[in-house]
Amino acid sequence: MQFSVPQFIEIEDKIIGPFTLKQFFYLAGGGVLVALLWYFLKFWLFILLALPVAGLAVALSFVKINGRPFLNFLGSMFGYFAKPKVYVWKNKND
Repeated sequence: MQFSVPQFIEIEDKIIGPFTLKQFFYLAGGGVLVALLWYFLKFWLFILLALPVAGLAVALSFVKINGRPFLNFLGSMFGYFAKPKVYVWKNKND
């Protein structure tokens, strides 16, 4: 009896068109936020706020740094800036 062995199990399935479910939700959330900004803000303020929001949505969806998703990179970056940089070794025998 032969069984098929799954390959490429680390690759997420494309659910909605060419996007994975996670990518779709990042882009849809960014799109909804940009639409709300368009509705409630003046044009110059909309442009000022919509560009970073759209850029973050695209980065979360598609950018990988050193093979890691951008969200993991952001978490590592904030952890690096939040934690102390100096570690002083203390001998437990004292």
